[in-house]
Order: sequence, then structure tokens, then C-alpha cells
Amino acid sequence: MSYCLNPDCTNPDDPLNTNEQICYHCNTELVLQNRYRGIRLLGKGGFGKTFEVEDLFTTSSGQPNPRKVLKVLLNTSSKAVELFQREADVLSRLQHPGIPKVEPDNGYFTFYPQDSLEPLHCMVMEKIDGQNLEQWLTNQGNQPITQDRAIEWLSQMVEILSELHQNPIQQYLHRDIKPSNIMLRPSGKLVLIDFGAAREVTDTFLFKAGAGLSGTGVFSSGYTPPEQISGKAVPQSDFFALGRTIVHLLTGQHPKDLKEDAQTGKLIWRDYAPHISKPLADLIDYLIAPFPGQRPQSTQVIWQQLETLQFASSVTGISVIGQNHTDVCSTKKQRNNKQQSFTSKVERLKSIAIIFSLFGAFLVIGFRLSSPQIALAFHERGFDNREKGHLDNAELNYKLALVFDPDLAETYYNLGGIYEDKKDFNRARNAYQVAIQKKNLDKAYNNLARLYILDQKNSLAIPLLQKGLKLAKDNEVKYSLLKNLGWAQLGNARYSEAEVNLKAAINIKNNWAPAYCLLARVLQSQGKKEYALKSWEDCIKYANPNHPDEKILMGMAPRYLIAKHSRQ
Repeated sequence: MSYCLNPDCTNPDDPLNTNEQICYHCNTELVLQNRYRGIRLLGKGGFGKTFEVEDLFTTSSGQPNPRKVLKVLLNTSSKAVELFQREADVLSRLQHPGIPKVEPDNGYFTFYPQDSLEPLHCMVMEKIDGQNLEQWLTNQGNQPITQDRAIEWLSQMVEILSELHQNPIQQYLHRDIKPSNIMLRPSGKLVLIDFGAAREVTDTFLFKAGAGLSGTGVFSSGYTPPEQISGKAVPQSDFFALGRTIVHLLTGQHPKDLKEDAQTGKLIWRDYAPHISKPLADLIDYLIAPFPGQRPQSTQVIWQQLETLQFASSVTGISVIGQNHTDVCSTKKQRNNKQQSFTSKVERLKSIAIIFSLFGAFLVIGFRLSSPQIALAFHERGFDNREKGHLDNAELNYKLALVFDPDLAETYYNLGGIYEDKKDFNRARNAYQVAIQKKNLDKAYNNLARLYILDQKNSLAIPLLQKGLKLAKDNEVKYSLLKNLGWAQLGNARYSEAEVNLKAAINIKNNWAPAYCLLARVLQSQGKKEYALKSWEDCIKYANPNHPDEKILMGMAPRYLIAKHSRQ
């Protein structure tokens, strides 16, 4: 028994079974776009309905594609169609695990029902397993979440908003963040959904907001900030909605049911969350300040404060104030976690010992050192520890440096390198973004772009590298930026541009292998076999087989050249 997308089984005027009639005997099935076959109805709303569909196409390896979600717009008003098309456009441009995927080429389409002149607007998107946070909280009996979970979920959401607000190609506002629009996967990862109200951030859009000119208002009671209700949304409007969402989760109380201070307009919520530390509560109040100018001005500012909270928790072993509500868990799970808890306590004690020893060293020097001097000393110790391969100690020193001077762009850059060494690429990306925000650091543009290239997001990497090149003065940094720009352009099949930039890199450092290796691939793709052969020989000649990246690049060369080189 299934909900049929079949005009032969239902009223011809109702081909997508919008009257919820169930067909038992279908002679034929309607397959939309020659690809998507309906399985069952998932939900309905004022604008349309959603179905689970089977994707009849297979993956490149011949495996079945996972099932997807088909959204069908039944409200054909011009405004409804505009919002629906905007959602499809935004989701097709963004690539992030916390945002549902829509294929750029065929994710959005129209379908003409039998004997109808009016098309139905359809969008096929990734199916997110799990439940939204509103459902999740209800299933938990509206019990408040712990501080640790709040910090973890805040961190995930800030990363998603960073992808929206600071996407190098086009920036967006979501404008409708609330528990029902955040899905929780079984893995524990969050996904932001419902981009129907999303809006591109343009100079004109921000000018209108700053000038007090109204746009389209989007309203969700308790979560929408005052400026957005009057149609003047800005990036800080999403921070307000996120903060109100976390308040709901931390208190079990819907924000519209909480009182506001009559003089300041601040939400009165802390008494409902006595298990929350003052630093976290202050951060949330920062997010939900009544006016946009009183809120964080970027996701990096929020991320920086979250890093401090997580750091304090990891060092002390408590959630800043010492006691938290615990999640409901089985006795068996508690037993299984005992050994891990003991190990964590040992590691924390080691960290505390390191901190005291470091502070002891500074006490010997004396108290007259200024905060910037102390920060610089911790930064240098971090650098020394990383050189020795002591990554945990290096990370600790860098974080202590930022306690004394939170504006050290170089420290954020080096932290990004530590996170890369630890294969924690999300935190590395965030660290590089903060370094860019603090000082427009050319090296940070380069490393952030390289992470995008490794993630096959070449279109995001290219503008970052171009910005970095305008700032770069050091030849080694210029080489890396040009090399990576050629690499990204190679990935986007922009061979002529890639060739120019890789040759420019070689002109700077003609005995460094990576640009030769990438140029060989570019020339090969253009059919310039003889020139490619020469570049492969230079690639092998200068490559360091002990360097992981250069070993990979060298391994792409023709085998007989590698064999020839190894015999020499």
C-alpha cells in the first residue's frame, strides 16, 4: 500500500494524490523526470506536500541511490512560487553536510498534470533521516538539554551559518531558524532545513536594511527578531533566532511564553536554566540582544567564544560552573563509559599540570609582563611544541595565548595547522576564517582554499586564492597561492587559466615539485603530450617522496618515468 503518483489511479485533476486517496491497484506508475517514483506521503502543509521517492538512477559504481524527498508546491500564487524557486536555487548552490542537498541540474522541475495547463512545481532533495528538534524535545518530555549538548549544537549551527553567511560565491540569510527547522540525524549531527525564506545578501539588500527600508517580513513567534518582523533582516537576525532556539532547548520553555524586561527588552530566561554557566548564558544573551548592533557581527566571533567555553570544560573537567544535568542514559552505557571517563580525567590532570608549570615559569619572570607579551610567549611555546610534534601541548599553548590576546591572527592560523594535523578539518577551517577576519592573513586564505580544494569545492577556493594573491608579498606564499589557484582551476577544467598560474608559480620557485606535477596534468588534459612529459620529469626530479602531498602528486606520473627516476 503506498501513496501513488499516478494519474491512472487517482482523479486526473489530482495526479499527485493530494486528496490522500490510497491506490491499491495501479496499472502503471508515474515516474517524474524518468527518474523519481513515489513511495509514500511524508507530510503536508499550507503550501504543498512532501513525498518519499525512489531514485531509479544508480551511482557511478552501479549502486542504488538513497531515497530522496519530493516537495510539491500546490499553492500556485506568484509569491509561493518565488519562495519555492528560491529555496531550490539556494540548496543547489550550497554544499555542506548540515544543509540538504539539491542537484543543480535536475533538482527543480515543473510537471504538467494530465489535461492541465497549470504546472506543478517540484523539488527533489536529500532525505534527512531523524527528527526535528521540536519533535525531539517533545519526546524528551521537554526536559532541558545539558550545557555540553548546548555547546555542541551551537557549534554545529554556527558552522552551518558560516557556510551560509560567508560563502565565497554568494552569501545568504536563512531567516527562519527554530527547533522545527533543525533536524537531528541518528549520528547526532544537525541539519538546517526549510530554506523557503532564505535570502541572498547583496549590497542593495543590506543598504535597504540599514536605511530602514522594508523588505519581505518572515515571522515565527518567539524566534524572529524585531528588525526582521519589519522586513529589515541582517545576518545578526539569524543569530537571534539561533539564540532563542537554544533558550527553548535549555529551558524547555517556548520563548514566546517567557517574559521580557520592560526597560531593556531582554528575555528573562536564566532562572529556568540554573544548570548553565554564566559564560554560556552571557553568550546566549549576546546572540539574542534586542538590537542587531548589540549582537556578534560574524560567526567567527561566536566560534571564538565557543572555543573558550570548550577549552575551559576540557581543562577543568567540568562545564565551567561544576555541575550539569545529565542526559538520560542506561546503566549499561554508564558502565561502558567508566574507563573512558577515567582516561579523560587523567588527560585533564596532565593539562592542568602543564598549565600550572607554564604559569609558574611566568611567575619566575615576574608579574610586570603585559598581556600581549604573555600571549606572545605562549604563542612561541606553541610553535616550539608543534615543531617537536607535541600537538596537544602546542594546541594548549596557542589557546592560552588567545586568552591573553584574542586578536592574534597568527595564533589562529597556527591553530588551524594543528587541527589539520589532527584531521579535524572543520575546526581548521573555522580557525583560518578567524585569522582572515582578524588580519586578512594571506596564508590563511591559502590554507582555507586548500581545504576546499581537497573537499572538491574548487569554486569556493578560487575567489579566496585571488584575494590572497592581492595581499601576498612573500614569495613562498605567492607560490602556494598560485599553485593552489592552478589546482582549483584544473579541477574546474579551466585549463588555460590553470596553465598561466602554474607557470607563474614555477617562475617563483623553479625547483619545487607541486606546480610541475599539476602543470603536467593540465598539459595532458589539453593534449600537449610532449610538454606534459617534460613537466612530469621535473615533477619527479624535484619531488620529495617523504612528503605525503608530493608523493601523491609524483605517483600520478607515468610509471615508466617513475621507474626510470628510481634507477638513477
